[in-house]
Amino acid sequence: MPRLIKIGAGGAEVTWHDALKDLHADDVLFLEPGFYELPKGITLADITIKGTGSSPEDTTILGYASISKNSRYVTLENLCINTNKDRNSLFVPLEADTYLSLRNCVIKGCGTDTATIAVNGKITLELYSTKIIGGSISMFEASDFKLEMNDSIIDYPSNEYCALALEGHGTAIINNSRIHGSINTFDKTNMELDFNNSILDYLLLHGQTWMNMMGSEVLSIEDSCLYVSDECWVNILNSKFNGGVYLDKQARMIVQNSAINRMVAIDEADVTLNNSIIMAHADFQNDAKCDANRVTFNGNAEYEYFLAVSDDAKLSGSNLVLNSNGAILAVQDNAKFKVNVLASKDDSLQVECSKKPNVHILGMKWTAKKK
Repeated sequence: MPRLIKIGAGGAEVTWHDALKDLHADDVLFLEPGFYELPKGITLADITIKGTGSSPEDTTILGYASISKNSRYVTLENLCINTNKDRNSLFVPLEADTYLSLRNCVIKGCGTDTATIAVNGKITLELYSTKIIGGSISMFEASDFKLEMNDSIIDYPSNEYCALALEGHGTAIINNSRIHGSINTFDKTNMELDFNNSILDYLLLHGQTWMNMMGSEVLSIEDSCLYVSDECWVNILNSKFNGGVYLDKQARMIVQNSAINRMVAIDEADVTLNNSIIMAHADFQNDAKCDANRVTFNGNAEYEYFLAVSDDAKLSGSNLVLNSNGAILAVQDNAKFKVNVLASKDDSLQVECSKKPNVHILGMKWTAKKK
């Protein structure tokens, strides 16, 4: 039978240290507001711990915890874990096959490269209305994970380390959340990432990552606010990228009803664009391919070319809007450019091309020029 244990300083409550000496499977601990110390950490198994204050930080555990390799589940609710050493706030060992649920919690890291939540084994990790501050959530190479993150925040805007590191094998579903920092996947990652109605700073995808993004925004204005590499597949809908989208190797991308400031695709990257807008610059190199339908390509004064296709790259398109805004369209080397234009602010386009027969533009006037 589960035991309900009230912990505090009153006469009817059990003290914190007495409770820890006599933990049983399926215990439910109710912690009164206050500070509870774990100077040497603790290993948790099959337990629920709930703070009874009006906010998570009213009930603060000073220390760190590991999940037992034999634990079926651990649930933490309405409390704060504040790590007081350079340790993982929550650690999941390699041998684990467990379930960790954080509900209305604040988990504070130590502000270094040490992950705030470190996962090595098999886990279902739930974050509901939870804040991770001063460190990352890291799924390491051996992990087998399912991450569900809803109405939560990771606040770790580091220039050196990612806020959410997804290595190993698994699924991550992120809804209505904010990530101050980057999401990274890695060479050995094999996973699905669903990112919905959320905001983050950077997104760097490697390995075999299948990502669906809907109704979201990437805030960075850098050239690679979204970097897609290796054998990653990306499907983007109703989203906005304030910086550059960069694809290389064998990356594949479908973009619909979205706005991208600028785009570069190289190597064998393959891009499909539908009903979207490129605000400043697009560049396709090497053997990259782009198929565009009802897409607007704009230029601005910062870039010589508003649209460039070079090497053996190919761009085909229908019902395009081409607004050079004083920039040039370039089709160089053996690249091929075959489009029809629906509208343009320009009376005609200047096309800097190496081989005029490789350029086919229907729907507006254009003139060839050599560089």
